[in-house]
Amino acid sequence: MQCKKCDGKLEVHRQCRRVRLKCQKCQQEYQIHEVAADLDAETETLLERYTCIIYD
Repeated sequence: MQCKKCDGKLEVHRQCRRVRLKCQKCQQEYQIHEVAADLDAETETLLERYTCIIYD
């Protein structure tokens, strides 16, 4: 997936109970619901590993 802000690559970033997508270029973080409609197959597969995603 690509960052909406700079077109950098978004990667799954996990901290304790939080799961976010974080841009490797500009460090922008997105909550899952902010980009849910744009998830690609690779990112969906990675997110399937987590049984519960907490929205905070």
